[in-house]
Amino acid sequence: MPAVPGGFRHTRMKHPGRGYLLDYTDKKEQAVIPAQEPREQVVYGRNAVVELLQTKPESVEKIYLQFNTSHPKLKEIIITARRLKIPCGKARMEKLTLISGTAKNQGVCALISTVTSYSLEEVLASPRNSSPLLVILDGLEDPHNVGAIVRTAEAVAADAVIMIDGKGTPINATVHKASAGALSHMRICKVKSLVRCLDLLHERGFHIAAADMDAEKNHTDIDWRRATALVMGAEGSGLGPEARKRCDSVVRIPMAGCVESLNVSVATGVLLYEAMRQRLE
Repeated sequence: MPAVPGGFRHTRMKHPGRGYLLDYTDKKEQAVIPAQEPREQVVYGRNAVVELLQTKPESVEKIYLQFNTSHPKLKEIIITARRLKIPCGKARMEKLTLISGTAKNQGVCALISTVTSYSLEEVLASPRNSSPLLVILDGLEDPHNVGAIVRTAEAVAADAVIMIDGKGTPINATVHKASAGALSHMRICKVKSLVRCLDLLHERGFHIAAADMDAEKNHTDIDWRRATALVMGAEGSGLGPEARKRCDSVVRIPMAGCVESLNVSVATGVLLYEAMRQRLE
Protein backbone atom coordinates (compact mmCIF):
# COMPACT_ATOMS: atom_id res chain seq x y z
CA MET A 1 0.00 0.00 0.00
CA PRO A 2 1.42 3.42 -0.94
CA ALA A 3 2.52 5.74 1.82
CA VAL A 4 -0.07 8.26 2.99
CA PRO A 5 1.03 11.77 4.01
CA GLY A 6 0.75 12.11 7.77
CA GLY A 7 1.31 8.45 8.58
CA PHE A 8 -0.11 4.94 8.32
CA ARG A 9 0.16 2.33 11.00
CA HIS A 10 -1.08 -1.20 11.73
CA THR A 11 -2.16 -1.72 15.33
CA ARG A 12 -3.38 -5.00 16.82
CA MET A 13 -4.50 -5.72 20.39
CA LYS A 14 -5.64 -9.09 21.73
CA HIS A 15 -7.96 -9.92 24.56
CA PRO A 16 -6.08 -12.23 26.95
CA GLY A 17 -6.99 -15.87 26.40
CA ARG A 18 -9.69 -15.19 23.81
CA GLY A 19 -7.90 -13.91 20.73
CA TYR A 20 -10.27 -10.96 20.49
CA LEU A 21 -9.42 -7.45 19.41
CA LEU A 22 -10.16 -4.60 21.78
CA ASP A 23 -11.97 -1.59 20.43
CA TYR A 24 -10.07 1.69 20.77
CA THR A 25 -12.17 3.23 23.55
CA ASP A 26 -11.76 4.48 27.08
CA LYS A 27 -11.99 1.85 29.80
CA LYS A 28 -15.51 2.84 30.78
CA GLU A 29 -16.70 2.22 27.20
CA GLN A 30 -14.35 -0.61 26.26
CA ALA A 31 -15.85 -3.08 23.80
CA VAL A 32 -14.69 -6.43 22.50
CA ILE A 33 -14.72 -7.16 18.76
CA PRO A 34 -14.25 -10.65 17.33
CA ALA A 35 -10.86 -11.32 15.78
CA GLN A 36 -12.37 -11.96 12.35
CA GLU A 37 -13.51 -8.33 12.26
CA PRO A 38 -10.14 -6.53 12.54
CA ARG A 39 -9.80 -2.77 12.68
CA GLU A 40 -6.01 -2.57 12.52
CA GLN A 41 -5.53 -0.02 9.72
CA VAL A 42 -5.16 3.57 10.85
CA VAL A 43 -4.54 6.77 8.91
CA TYR A 44 -3.50 9.75 11.02
CA GLY A 45 -2.67 13.39 10.38
CA ARG A 46 -4.92 16.22 9.18
CA ASN A 47 -3.89 16.26 5.52
CA ALA A 48 -3.84 12.47 5.31
CA VAL A 49 -7.39 12.13 6.64
CA VAL A 50 -8.67 14.95 4.40
CA GLU A 51 -7.13 13.18 1.40
CA LEU A 52 -8.61 9.86 2.48
CA LEU A 53 -12.10 11.38 2.72
CA GLN A 54 -11.69 12.83 -0.76
CA THR A 55 -10.40 9.67 -2.44
CA LYS A 56 -11.74 6.64 -0.54
CA PRO A 57 -14.50 7.71 1.87
CA GLU A 58 -16.18 4.31 1.64
CA SER A 59 -13.17 2.74 3.38
CA VAL A 60 -13.44 4.88 6.53
CA GLU A 61 -15.04 3.14 9.47
CA LYS A 62 -14.76 5.88 12.10
CA ILE A 63 -12.81 9.07 12.78
CA TYR A 64 -11.44 10.09 16.18
CA LEU A 65 -10.57 13.75 16.80
CA GLN A 66 -9.11 15.65 19.71
CA PHE A 67 -11.53 17.55 21.93
CA ASN A 68 -10.31 20.94 20.70
CA THR A 69 -11.29 21.00 17.02
CA SER A 70 -10.76 24.70 16.32
CA HIS A 71 -8.13 24.01 13.65
CA PRO A 72 -9.60 24.66 10.14
CA LYS A 73 -8.51 21.23 8.85
CA LEU A 74 -10.20 19.45 11.75
CA LYS A 75 -13.38 21.45 11.14
CA GLU A 76 -13.20 20.47 7.47
CA ILE A 77 -12.86 16.81 8.44
CA ILE A 78 -15.89 16.98 10.75
CA ILE A 79 -18.07 18.69 8.12
CA THR A 80 -17.03 16.24 5.41
CA ALA A 81 -17.53 13.22 7.66
CA ARG A 82 -21.02 14.37 8.62
CA ARG A 83 -21.94 14.86 4.97
CA LEU A 84 -20.68 11.36 4.18
CA LYS A 85 -22.40 9.91 7.28
CA ILE A 86 -19.11 8.68 8.73
CA PRO A 87 -19.22 8.48 12.54
CA CYS A 88 -16.85 10.71 14.50
CA GLY A 89 -15.77 10.52 18.12
CA LYS A 90 -13.86 12.85 20.43
CA ALA A 91 -10.77 11.52 22.21
CA ARG A 92 -7.99 12.68 24.48
CA MET A 93 -4.51 12.92 23.00
CA GLU A 94 -3.47 9.86 25.02
CA LYS A 95 -6.10 7.82 23.23
CA LEU A 96 -5.16 9.20 19.81
CA THR A 97 -1.53 8.31 20.53
CA LEU A 98 -2.58 4.77 21.45
CA ILE A 99 -4.59 4.38 18.24
CA SER A 100 -1.97 5.84 15.90
CA GLY A 101 1.14 4.70 17.74
CA THR A 102 2.61 8.19 17.66
CA ALA A 103 2.12 11.52 19.42
CA LYS A 104 2.51 13.25 16.05
CA ASN A 105 -1.01 12.45 14.92
CA GLN A 106 -2.11 16.12 14.65
CA GLY A 107 -5.25 15.40 16.64
CA VAL A 108 -7.04 13.05 14.22
CA CYS A 109 -7.08 9.33 13.38
CA ALA A 110 -9.25 7.45 10.90
CA LEU A 111 -9.97 3.73 11.27
CA ILE A 112 -10.22 1.97 7.92
CA SER A 113 -12.61 -0.88 7.29
CA THR A 114 -10.95 -4.12 6.24
CA VAL A 115 -14.02 -5.36 4.32
CA THR A 116 -13.21 -6.12 0.68
CA SER A 117 -15.64 -4.68 -1.85
CA TYR A 118 -16.42 -6.67 -4.99
CA SER A 119 -17.59 -5.40 -8.34
CA LEU A 120 -20.90 -6.60 -9.74
CA GLU A 121 -19.07 -8.34 -12.57
CA GLU A 122 -16.91 -10.25 -10.08
CA VAL A 123 -20.00 -11.45 -8.23
CA LEU A 124 -21.81 -12.51 -11.40
CA ALA A 125 -18.71 -14.26 -12.76
CA SER A 126 -18.42 -16.42 -9.63
CA PRO A 127 -21.92 -17.20 -8.31
CA ARG A 128 -22.40 -19.04 -5.06
CA ASN A 129 -25.63 -20.69 -6.22
CA SER A 130 -26.77 -22.16 -9.52
CA SER A 131 -29.60 -19.60 -9.36
CA PRO A 132 -27.95 -16.56 -7.76
CA LEU A 133 -29.69 -14.64 -4.98
CA LEU A 134 -28.66 -11.03 -4.49
CA VAL A 135 -29.73 -8.50 -1.86
CA ILE A 136 -29.63 -4.84 -2.90
CA LEU A 137 -29.83 -2.10 -0.25
CA ASP A 138 -30.97 1.26 -1.55
CA GLY A 139 -29.48 3.73 0.90
CA LEU A 140 -30.30 2.21 4.30
CA GLU A 141 -29.25 4.65 7.01
CA ASP A 142 -29.26 2.48 10.14
CA PRO A 143 -26.05 0.43 10.49
CA HIS A 144 -27.86 -2.03 12.78
CA ASN A 145 -30.26 -2.82 9.92
CA VAL A 146 -27.43 -3.23 7.42
CA GLY A 147 -25.50 -5.53 9.76
CA ALA A 148 -28.57 -7.62 10.50
CA ILE A 149 -29.35 -7.97 6.79
CA VAL A 150 -25.77 -9.05 6.03
CA ARG A 151 -26.09 -11.66 8.79
CA THR A 152 -29.36 -13.02 7.39
CA ALA A 153 -28.06 -12.95 3.81
CA GLU A 154 -25.12 -15.10 4.87
CA ALA A 155 -27.43 -17.43 6.81
CA VAL A 156 -29.43 -18.20 3.64
CA ALA A 157 -26.27 -18.39 1.50
CA ALA A 158 -27.07 -15.37 -0.66
CA ASP A 159 -24.48 -14.55 -3.30
CA ALA A 160 -23.81 -10.94 -2.29
CA VAL A 161 -25.16 -7.84 -0.61
CA ILE A 162 -25.05 -4.88 -3.00
CA MET A 163 -24.83 -1.32 -1.70
CA ILE A 164 -24.94 2.00 -3.53
CA ASP A 165 -21.61 3.81 -3.29
CA GLY A 166 -21.89 7.01 -1.25
CA LYS A 167 -25.52 6.39 -0.28
CA GLY A 168 -26.67 5.22 3.13
CA THR A 169 -24.53 4.14 6.04
CA PRO A 170 -20.91 3.10 5.45
CA ILE A 171 -19.61 -0.27 6.63
CA ASN A 172 -18.64 0.85 10.13
CA ALA A 173 -18.08 -0.71 13.54
CA THR A 174 -21.82 -0.97 14.23
CA VAL A 175 -22.39 -2.86 10.98
CA HIS A 176 -19.54 -5.21 11.94
CA LYS A 177 -21.06 -5.89 15.34
CA ALA A 178 -24.64 -6.34 14.08
CA SER A 179 -23.48 -8.78 11.41
CA ALA A 180 -22.02 -11.03 14.15
CA GLY A 181 -19.10 -12.10 11.95
CA ALA A 182 -21.07 -12.50 8.70
CA LEU A 183 -19.07 -9.70 7.06
CA SER A 184 -16.11 -12.08 7.04
CA HIS A 185 -18.03 -14.42 4.70
CA MET A 186 -20.58 -12.37 2.75
CA ARG A 187 -19.43 -10.58 -0.39
CA ILE A 188 -20.17 -6.85 -0.28
CA CYS A 189 -20.57 -5.27 -3.68
CA LYS A 190 -20.49 -1.51 -4.29
CA VAL A 191 -22.16 0.01 -7.37
CA LYS A 192 -22.32 3.63 -8.50
CA SER A 193 -25.92 3.59 -9.72
CA LEU A 194 -28.86 1.47 -8.60
CA VAL A 195 -30.68 2.00 -11.88
CA ARG A 196 -27.71 0.86 -13.99
CA CYS A 197 -27.23 -2.11 -11.65
CA LEU A 198 -30.86 -3.21 -12.10
CA ASP A 199 -30.65 -2.75 -15.88
CA LEU A 200 -27.55 -4.96 -16.01
CA LEU A 201 -29.19 -7.62 -13.85
CA HIS A 202 -32.20 -7.62 -16.17
CA GLU A 203 -29.85 -8.19 -19.11
CA ARG A 204 -28.37 -11.17 -17.22
CA GLY A 205 -31.82 -12.72 -16.72
CA PHE A 206 -32.44 -11.77 -13.08
CA HIS A 207 -35.92 -11.38 -11.68
CA ILE A 208 -36.04 -8.13 -9.68
CA ALA A 209 -38.24 -8.23 -6.58
CA ALA A 210 -39.09 -5.57 -4.01
CA ALA A 211 -41.37 -5.23 -1.00
CA ASP A 212 -44.20 -2.78 -0.39
CA MET A 213 -46.99 -3.06 2.17
CA ASP A 214 -49.56 -1.91 -0.45
CA ALA A 215 -48.58 -4.54 -3.04
CA GLU A 216 -51.24 -6.96 -4.30
CA LYS A 217 -49.13 -10.14 -4.24
CA ASN A 218 -47.98 -11.88 -1.07
CA HIS A 219 -44.28 -12.69 -0.79
CA THR A 220 -45.12 -16.39 -1.15
CA ASP A 221 -46.83 -15.88 -4.52
CA ILE A 222 -43.69 -15.47 -6.64
CA ASP A 223 -41.02 -17.92 -7.73
CA TRP A 224 -37.86 -17.29 -5.70
CA ARG A 225 -36.03 -20.28 -7.20
CA ARG A 226 -34.85 -18.42 -10.29
CA ALA A 227 -31.98 -15.94 -10.35
CA THR A 228 -33.35 -13.17 -8.14
CA ALA A 229 -32.30 -9.75 -6.89
CA LEU A 230 -34.21 -8.50 -3.84
CA VAL A 231 -34.20 -4.70 -3.57
CA MET A 232 -34.88 -3.15 -0.17
CA GLY A 233 -35.56 0.59 0.08
CA ALA A 234 -34.33 2.93 2.77
CA GLU A 235 -36.05 3.25 6.12
CA GLY A 236 -39.00 5.61 5.83
CA SER A 237 -38.60 6.69 2.19
CA GLY A 238 -38.58 3.23 0.60
CA LEU A 239 -37.64 2.66 -3.04
CA GLY A 240 -37.29 5.53 -5.46
CA PRO A 241 -39.64 5.66 -8.48
CA GLU A 242 -36.94 4.82 -11.07
CA ALA A 243 -35.89 1.71 -9.17
CA ARG A 244 -39.48 0.65 -8.57
CA LYS A 245 -40.25 0.85 -12.30
CA ARG A 246 -37.52 -1.70 -12.92
CA CYS A 247 -38.91 -4.27 -10.47
CA ASP A 248 -40.59 -7.33 -11.99
CA SER A 249 -42.47 -8.17 -8.78
CA VAL A 250 -43.52 -6.04 -5.83
CA VAL A 251 -44.77 -8.12 -2.91
CA ARG A 252 -46.17 -7.59 0.55
CA ILE A 253 -45.74 -9.50 3.78
CA PRO A 254 -49.15 -10.22 5.33
CA MET A 255 -49.73 -8.57 8.70
CA ALA A 256 -52.30 -9.93 11.17
CA GLY A 257 -51.64 -7.70 14.18
CA CYS A 258 -51.99 -4.00 14.86
CA VAL A 259 -48.69 -2.85 13.33
CA GLU A 260 -48.71 -1.86 9.67
CA SER A 261 -45.17 -2.79 8.69
CA LEU A 262 -41.97 -4.51 9.74
CA ASN A 263 -38.51 -3.14 10.33
CA VAL A 264 -36.54 -3.35 7.05
CA SER A 265 -34.08 -5.92 8.40
CA VAL A 266 -36.90 -8.12 9.69
CA ALA A 267 -38.79 -7.81 6.40
CA THR A 268 -35.65 -8.74 4.48
CA GLY A 269 -35.25 -11.80 6.69
CA VAL A 270 -38.82 -12.95 6.01
CA LEU A 271 -38.33 -12.58 2.25
CA LEU A 272 -34.94 -14.29 2.19
CA TYR A 273 -36.18 -17.24 4.19
CA GLU A 274 -39.11 -17.66 1.83
CA ALA A 275 -36.56 -17.74 -0.99
CA MET A 276 -34.57 -20.41 0.85
CA ARG A 277 -37.70 -22.41 1.69
CA GLN A 278 -38.66 -22.60 -1.98
CA ARG A 279 -35.12 -23.42 -3.03
CA LEU A 280 -34.92 -26.33 -0.59
CA GLU A 281 -38.17 -27.95 -1.71
